[in-house]
Amino acid sequence: MRHAIRSLRRSPGLVIVSVLSLGLGLGVNLTLFTAIGAVFLFEPTVAESDRVVAIQPGNSNQFSYLNYRDVLDSGVFESVTGHRRAQLILRADGAPERIDGLAVTPNFFQFLGVPAALGRHFSAAEAAPERQPRIAVLSHPFWQRRFGGDAAIVGREVTLNGESFAIVGVLPPIRPVTMFQDPDLYVPISRLVLPTVDSRSNGNALAVLARLRPGTSRDQAFAAMTAVNRQLESAYPVINRDMGQPGRILPLRGGELAGSLEQVLLPAVLLTLFGLVLLSACANVAGLLLARAAGRQREIAVRLALGARRAQVVRLLLAESFVLAMLGTLAGGVLALWLMPALSAFSLPGGEQLNLALEPSMGMALYAFGLLVATTLLCGIAPAMRSGRGSITAVMHGGSLGISGRLWLRHAFVVGQVVSCVILLVLSSLLLRSLVRASAMNPGFDMERGVVASVWVDGARYLADGGLPLGERLVERVERIAGVESASFANILPLGTDVSATRLHVDGASPNTFGARTYVNSVAPRYFATLGIPLLRGRDFDAGDRRGGPPVAIVTEAFERAYFPGQAALGQRVRQSDREPYFEIVGVVGDHMHGSYGDLSTPVFYTSYTQQPRVSSQVRPVILSVRTTGSPAALVREVREAVAAVDATVSADVRTLREATGFELAIRRFGTRMLATAGALGLLLAMIGLYGTMAFVVATRTPEIGMRMAIGATGATILRDVLAQGLKLVGIGFAVGAAISLAVARVAVSILAGLSPADPVTFVGTAAILVAVGLAACYIPARRASAVDPMVALRRL
Repeated sequence: MRHAIRSLRRSPGLVIVSVLSLGLGLGVNLTLFTAIGAVFLFEPTVAESDRVVAIQPGNSNQFSYLNYRDVLDSGVFESVTGHRRAQLILRADGAPERIDGLAVTPNFFQFLGVPAALGRHFSAAEAAPERQPRIAVLSHPFWQRRFGGDAAIVGREVTLNGESFAIVGVLPPIRPVTMFQDPDLYVPISRLVLPTVDSRSNGNALAVLARLRPGTSRDQAFAAMTAVNRQLESAYPVINRDMGQPGRILPLRGGELAGSLEQVLLPAVLLTLFGLVLLSACANVAGLLLARAAGRQREIAVRLALGARRAQVVRLLLAESFVLAMLGTLAGGVLALWLMPALSAFSLPGGEQLNLALEPSMGMALYAFGLLVATTLLCGIAPAMRSGRGSITAVMHGGSLGISGRLWLRHAFVVGQVVSCVILLVLSSLLLRSLVRASAMNPGFDMERGVVASVWVDGARYLADGGLPLGERLVERVERIAGVESASFANILPLGTDVSATRLHVDGASPNTFGARTYVNSVAPRYFATLGIPLLRGRDFDAGDRRGGPPVAIVTEAFERAYFPGQAALGQRVRQSDREPYFEIVGVVGDHMHGSYGDLSTPVFYTSYTQQPRVSSQVRPVILSVRTTGSPAALVREVREAVAAVDATVSADVRTLREATGFELAIRRFGTRMLATAGALGLLLAMIGLYGTMAFVVATRTPEIGMRMAIGATGATILRDVLAQGLKLVGIGFAVGAAISLAVARVAVSILAGLSPADPVTFVGTAAILVAVGLAACYIPARRASAVDPMVALRRL
């Protein structure tokens, strides 16, 4: 090791380039590994977590509250707890604001086993739903952010959903059961926050955690839980249909992703893509060490002639590789420590903060050690093994160990770098092209003249009337604003973050026959005119479509094609289940995107808000849509004030329609930037590697070049020959990388917004970039070769 350090001190350029290359690749990979662990291997703060599992019935991934109580009373598990997100409206010294609450079962905090940082938890006895408890516990981040860490908050009264609640405590910083999004506060489940708590349907379903009894295996618990679920299905055959089918018992680690294909597949894809950057860096260092070994042939030959074993020579050269890898790992660790706080503060589009809490860990240290070993071998094994081969006598007489004459290994490094660079560039280019395509696509409605207000009311009020009276008053008030052409309201915003889908039964079809998957929405009169969706046939909803009247619906052309091929949809009748009446289709509107960008083929089924305000039992905001005559951004403030004037107790999020529907585009933009960054790093490393290889080629071919020029070759010929050799490597790498990229793109075709995986612009553009970079990397060595003095070169023969 001392000899390796002394030897590398005489080559500061090699050390600097190697450490920078490896530090960049290792730093990115260490950060990514930590982020993957925080997301895909997330484990909430729970006492005795090794015995805690997530349980799911056979008909869904959650239990209704009453079904949860029956599972709790069954005694299958030592203890069982449940929780459900609850959108709450908070009033505390100011205007109402919407916050993310977590409605929890009475024993929730006893199950967690986490002491309060301030005040106390609520006990199981005082938090029983039948008592309608008005108590709450704040999460630590919300306490800091909203109340400034004021210790006097304990015992203070706040208003939640119009009811007075007492703050009894504050939690310490923990990893929440809702993964990396901290709830703002915790409240007991009751009718005050979950009005449907007395219903056995899954409209109030809870995510359930259970603690296994000591000595009970997961398989034994699964069998016992399945038996309980079958009893519940037998007791309530309609509501608990299919509940007795085999459910799932999942490990705690991984949170909501536990046991899913995504938990394995997504980390593997991410690590592979960013591993390509690290491989490019290793290829660069290996090339540098190969060139360094070529210059040390006589030294190595002398060592072998004096009795050194070839294994000792390999060990000596691997020690130098280890020193470079160790320095690169230290540099990568420093880069990762700088990147982790920045990534921890990542927020979703719309400002929702994610609590990733990235920090160094023993797992990260072990991963870094593994990368150190792998990097040492990747960078040093080929140069070390090549240096131990060949004829000692030939070297001592002025020959070589074969390194300078046989360049296939170094060429292979460059080809590998180009392959990894092509994969990253093609995938990032496809994402960029699909992003541009999605942004420019006509969604089927007018994006440029819309304002959207998501108006939240408390759950009890929403379930009582669906927000219908509020929506009608909002429309009446907003239409008096100058610059407003029309207004309407709906249950769901197209291209928002929420969808509801089902399969419908056509009147006259077989009883168990259902059509294609269909988005459902409930909209008020003039909704289609307000969004600019054309009404093609039939009529719009009107004031006469009220409860008690014949149920009516409007569908898209895609629905008509899917459910009534070759027929007209007008006058046909459909329904979701035999528990509801048939809806007569009275109108057909143009196809438009609803769930995601580029998706015009999925049918959409609209019911009248005045007849059926809700598409499900889930509490949703009233989506007020406003069509403007001018710039929508200029009316955002006035619409917000109008909502407050109509009802000061509601919380409203008001944006332009383009902003409100931009979540998917923002996620696409983030993914594109991430891959583009990796592609740019790979391109830079490939350029450095190609330059180093061609410089090495020129240096080893100097006598040959001198001979060729002495017998008549021109400088232009030599220049062209060297450039052609470099571009040949680029061409081979591009061909292999393009084939791999095409295969990967075909798998990910669903996210390309209709763009072909074999998009010619992407592949031609990537080829052009690589040719340009290849020419730039090869030009200086080629110019140096074309300027060789034949007499000087011949003296080296």
